[in-house]
Amino acid sequence: MQNTSMKRSAVLVAGALSLAGAFFAGAAYAADPKLDEATSLITQAVAALKLAQNPESNQKKDFAGHRLAAIELLMRAQGEIIKAKRFADAAPPTPKEPRPPTPREPKPKDPTQPTPKDPMQPTPKEPKPPITKG
Repeated sequence: MQNTSMKRSAVLVAGALSLAGAFFAGAAYAADPKLDEATSLITQAVAALKLAQNPESNQKKDFAGHRLAAIELLMRAQGEIIKAKRFADAAPPTPKEPRPPTPREPKPKDPTQPTPKDPMQPTPKEPKPPITKG
């Protein structure tokens, strides 16, 4: 019984390591070396969790799913680190050169339209028409 359990654990560890290797194959390595260290530590943690064995007990079988949840979260974290490395290694976007503003030609004055009034000039008051009774 323990022999099959160890075989299964070895297969899981091999699968995790090959999955991690596939992640790393596409990752760039010019980013911060601490990111490489973090991914290495995550790989070790996943391997240790996959080898962990809970004492045979009906109530605590397979750590109530928490071990598998921890493995899944660590794999997601490893994926985020790889994305961070890719982002850090990407070439910064080249700034666009600003274009000079295009000069606008003045519109020709339309003789049929009235000229705008100068806001500083007072407007002349028109005389009121006389009141007629009628």
